[in-house]
Amino acid sequence: MESPPRPRSTRDRPAKPPLSEEAILDVALRIVRDEGLEAVTMRRLATELDTGPASLYVYIGGRDELRRAMLDRVSGAVTLEEPDPARWREQLHALVTGLLRALEAHPGIASVAVGDPPSSERTLLVAESMLGLLLAGGIRPQDAAWACDILPLITTAAAMETAVHQSRENTEEAMVERLSAVFSSLTAERFPNIVAHGALLVSGDGDERFRFAIDTFLDGLVARARG
Repeated sequence: MESPPRPRSTRDRPAKPPLSEEAILDVALRIVRDEGLEAVTMRRLATELDTGPASLYVYIGGRDELRRAMLDRVSGAVTLEEPDPARWREQLHALVTGLLRALEAHPGIASVAVGDPPSSERTLLVAESMLGLLLAGGIRPQDAAWACDILPLITTAAAMETAVHQSRENTEEAMVERLSAVFSSLTAERFPNIVAHGALLVSGDGDERFRFAIDTFLDGLVARARG
């Protein structure tokens, strides 16, 4: 009769990587990319890191602090722009598009940006770059200051919409097809404008609509600066 296998010595097991805030954020952001923000809990992180939940609180003070730290890390992926008055508008588009892409790559993290004004170093650096670009474009200081609130709102709203569609597995093509079918079923007597312009209402992709939103807002700021 064979003897039962002997328990594996802990000395034979690969050593766990040391626990740190960076290690916790690495795992948290991986979960966000794969499953979305709501899948990230302290208990889930502890399991992934092969430790107890209490150990995490040595480095992260709870869920809210964790989410702010995650947003800070995501914001660090945005390429900042050195203001050039000759290219400020193009640079601003690059900045907000970079922010949008970083948020979209981490479904749900945009909701943290909505709830928490920028206060960490990386989020403040994005705000600093944005404000500098607006001022370089000749925007009035007060308008530029308020625009640093409105432009991120446009960006986070677009990212949150993307996250909702991802969670429901909605494709852009399917959304257009569904809306087109709804519009085509309407009567001109009750919905004359929608029937007449239904094709325009579903035209353009998400990137074109995002650029339109930013451009329209910037046009208003420039007009005010010249008024």
